[in-house]
Amino acid sequence: MHIIEQHCQGKRSDQSLNEDGLIITDGFAAVVDGVTSKSVRHLWQPSGGVVAKNLAIEVIAKLPTDTDMRHVQQTINERFRQAYRECGADAAIFTDEPVERLQANAVVYSAARYEAWLFGDCQIMVNGEQIPTVKHVDELLGELRAFTALALQNKGEHQSSNPTDPARAMILPFLRLQSQFANKRGPYGYFVFDGFTDLTYPIRTVHIKFGRRSGACVGRLSPTLPHTRRIRTGTATAQARGSGADP
Repeated sequence: MHIIEQHCQGKRSDQSLNEDGLIITDGFAAVVDGVTSKSVRHLWQPSGGVVAKNLAIEVIAKLPTDTDMRHVQQTINERFRQAYRECGADAAIFTDEPVERLQANAVVYSAARYEAWLFGDCQIMVNGEQIPTVKHVDELLGELRAFTALALQNKGEHQSSNPTDPARAMILPFLRLQSQFANKRGPYGYFVFDGFTDLTYPIRTVHIKFGRRSGACVGRLSPTLPHTRRIRTGTATAQARGSGADP
């Protein structure tokens, strides 16, 4: 892949705090979204989301081009477990308190296999068709957050005048409880890279065939361009040109 455009812009002025990132190698194009920490112990600096994003990108950068989906998952999983051993905290914390774990989601496109793997809460667009990954627990907590924000507004407590997010602060205990369902099956279960992933967990795989007027995108994108492959999530975006119209 020949890169013709890429961009990553965090919402903060200090880009070292950006929890989104992208990596493009000869074999892979990936966008990684570090999960905003809900930690009580604050073990990771500058944040768990930044550390998780950086570690996942570090792993993907070193992968052989023929690496398959499960090996990607396993390698990132093992790197997170290594970070737990090296951080100096009691190992039992990460086993017993999932809210303290590093967490990240990622979309990884394999150039060798013409597949995109949706690890966790992410989405991809192929030839104009949006393919999201929806977490039931996010829908539930999103409704709760909207309810709380509306209730505060009705009380005359306008969030626009508050530099923090009072609605999020009020539902933070529930956001922390969400981690109890990480990598579990069932109605509220969901996949997330946290060092404790299940290697049999269903990972959505999108098979991609590039033609003259086709393309694949991650996130909210403008219409695709001929002969291009583009990826984006949150504020991370990249555009690459393939080696031919019909690989």
